[in-house]
Amino acid sequence: MHASKIAASATGAVAVGNDNNGYIFTGPVTFQNEANHTTAWNSPQCLPPAIPDFTGRNREISEVEIGISSANRMAILITGKPGVGKTSLALHMAHKVASRYHDGALYADLRGIESNPTLPEEVMGRFLAGVGVAEDEIPAGSDARLDRYRREFTRRKVVIILDNAGSEAQVRPLIPPGGEALVLVTSRFNLSGLEAAYHLFLDVFDDESSLNFLRKTVGPGVVDGDVSSARRVGALCGNLPLALRIAGNRLQTATITELVEELTDQRNRLGALEVGDLAVRAAFNLSFRNLGKSTRNSLKRLSLVPGGDFGSALCAALNDSDERSAKSVLRKLFEANLIESSPRTGRYRFHDLIRLYAQEQFECDSPKKTATASSRMLDWLSYSALKANLTLNGQIGKFDFPTAPVANISSIEEAATWVADEAASAAASIDLLLRAGDPARAKALAIQLSFVCEVVGDWQAWEDVVNRGIVITESHPGDPLFDVPILTSKANLLRYRREFQSALDLASKIYPRAQEAQHEMLIANAAKLLGCLRMDTGDTAGAQPLLEESLSLSRKLGLRHEIGQALYNLGTVHRASGRTHEAIAHFEQDLEICIEVGDTSGAAETMNTLALTHMEIGEFSTSERYQREALRTFESVGNPHKVSMVCNDLAISLRHQGRVDGALSLHLEDIERSRACGNISGEALAKANAAVLLVELDRDAEAEQLFQQAVSVLSALGDELRLARTLLGQTSMLFKAGKTDLALDGAKKSIDVFLRHGEVRDAVSAHENLALEFKDIGENDQALFHVEEAIRIGDGVASPYLRGASCLAAIIVCENLNRPDLVAKYVSELREIVDKYPQVVSHLRKEYEGEGWVVPDGSIGDRDA
Repeated sequence: MHASKIAASATGAVAVGNDNNGYIFTGPVTFQNEANHTTAWNSPQCLPPAIPDFTGRNREISEVEIGISSANRMAILITGKPGVGKTSLALHMAHKVASRYHDGALYADLRGIESNPTLPEEVMGRFLAGVGVAEDEIPAGSDARLDRYRREFTRRKVVIILDNAGSEAQVRPLIPPGGEALVLVTSRFNLSGLEAAYHLFLDVFDDESSLNFLRKTVGPGVVDGDVSSARRVGALCGNLPLALRIAGNRLQTATITELVEELTDQRNRLGALEVGDLAVRAAFNLSFRNLGKSTRNSLKRLSLVPGGDFGSALCAALNDSDERSAKSVLRKLFEANLIESSPRTGRYRFHDLIRLYAQEQFECDSPKKTATASSRMLDWLSYSALKANLTLNGQIGKFDFPTAPVANISSIEEAATWVADEAASAAASIDLLLRAGDPARAKALAIQLSFVCEVVGDWQAWEDVVNRGIVITESHPGDPLFDVPILTSKANLLRYRREFQSALDLASKIYPRAQEAQHEMLIANAAKLLGCLRMDTGDTAGAQPLLEESLSLSRKLGLRHEIGQALYNLGTVHRASGRTHEAIAHFEQDLEICIEVGDTSGAAETMNTLALTHMEIGEFSTSERYQREALRTFESVGNPHKVSMVCNDLAISLRHQGRVDGALSLHLEDIERSRACGNISGEALAKANAAVLLVELDRDAEAEQLFQQAVSVLSALGDELRLARTLLGQTSMLFKAGKTDLALDGAKKSIDVFLRHGEVRDAVSAHENLALEFKDIGENDQALFHVEEAIRIGDGVASPYLRGASCLAAIIVCENLNRPDLVAKYVSELREIVDKYPQVVSHLRKEYEGEGWVVPDGSIGDRDA
């Protein structure tokens, strides 16, 4: 054989549609001279050719290089799902570093995924022959051959690729001792038991690498001529390199628009990803056939799960097994790289194309089998949602569950975790129930999920459920027992998002619907909703009769939970009207009911409102106690929005107690917390409150930046009340900077908003703040105007603490104006407040003595510090 023919034999290859995108050897490698005698090659170069269109993988290449330099490295294991490009990376790295390994390069396909995997002894024989060991010197016995293999390769600096390994046992004998050789192992299995190996999991391409790969396979003109469609091809291929290579080859004969259209059809996508002897489905088939029967069945059934991920509990329900068995099955599928880890610990998900493949296999089962598995999953999701709802609302002991499978939920923490894990799948199951012709169960699931999503504060899942529910109201109309609650849930979501006008418009339609249904419970809840939203939009007078109607109907029906909610809402009316003690009495009754019925979240909400009310009469230690208890509850439920709310209010309580650093820390934490849960308005509010404290600490530059960010966001959102509070919060900073006109303009706009919304307390505080700022710059006439406005507006409405602060500010200003008549008037009024609310004076002293004013128990006067 001539030299040219020797080279051809060494690189003779066939295209393979398994893991790599280039060429690999599929049979034993031999090296012969013209006389057909074995020739000793001391430095064999037996790698398949480099991949000419190898793309990206910079991070992975760096990781392999780290593995190469690792002191205790015996092998580098590259694992990943079928078609991800493991062999391509191994070949690329082997060619990249080949010059460092002067004793040669060897390659073997271990066929580990096939029914007849290559035996390690066979590979040893080929490799020994490759480095020049005569055929008659290669031992026939496996032990002796292993000994000879180790002697030959212990000190040789060679690159060895062991491709498509099926097990640790297949690989271990082929790793030479001594650490001189570089052994690159590829496998569809994780081979977690392989000792002293550097493990690299190879994932799919990122979006840009997919585009670049398509450019190399089909040409830049096709891709850059329609980049958006090319990106769509990448996404529909799941950024899987094998699928992208096939797509690139398909684009030789089809337009990119035609290919996108083909791939968009899920039922035809795997069929569209075939060209020549390359096929995504065939690559997956190899892995699927290698699984045991029960594991194959689990993979098929898991493709039913409609959400983003799944865990052992849902897997057990699908398999009608216990969780221990389900965990074992999931581990096997994960080891085979047919499922991958989800960001949530202990949970898994599919790659899109593998899910489609598993669905195809599932649909090949008998209709009876598929229907049974689907029914088990829907039962588990439906009853578990009900159990989570009853647990979160303290009603779990009042329902007898059937013998159907249900999640293990025995605490509010477990209920909250179930919602976080399964809400997406449960919401999507609403559609499955409708398609199965079971609208009654679809409605029940929508109601249960809307309640639990509200409690845990998962606004995105809540919106998803509500939107699905509204579709049901349109396709199955005429059921007020479903329509009214689901529309009420949507109005509540809008209210949480501070879209008050939209929520009010919807509530105004819900109330007459409930009346038309002549269903007293629906009317009670609809009246409560409409009353609350009228209160939110400043119509306290219009709110009260609706809330009283809700209370009356709830009492008539004996609905303890709803009675508590009505008392809470009426307490809010009393609080807004300045009837502080009446408000506290209502809140305390509601708190007692919440504890009685086991509504932990409702109790926490009431405790925080009680805290705010006690704050208004100067009882800040009581306020803090309630807030810390509410905070613990909302943290256990896992509701980030409620945690944010309480942290904000607790910080205000700490500020009133002079604990500015602690308050600032809470607001800064709240900025990050609100950002993490996507509460844009809450984040802006936290920034505004932090800025107020920074001004107090003379950190005006930092404060100004936060104020600007808050104003920008709240203006864009149209959140009038929070914007008004932010503009008012800038007052002190602007006065310090000499920008009096700007400060006054912002304060006036804020006061207009407060009064329009019935937020009298905020309007009083605004005038009081302006009075003190004008007093500090010597404009006492302006100061007197604003302090008298504060007293006038707050008459009969403002809290004792706030009214006391207004009187003290008036005394300060009137003494500066030398108006003893007005001083006496306001001293007298302040004494009346102190007599009735003695706790007020100590907190006024804390707030105002820092300004150079002494507030003794018996008299109030002007003193220099």
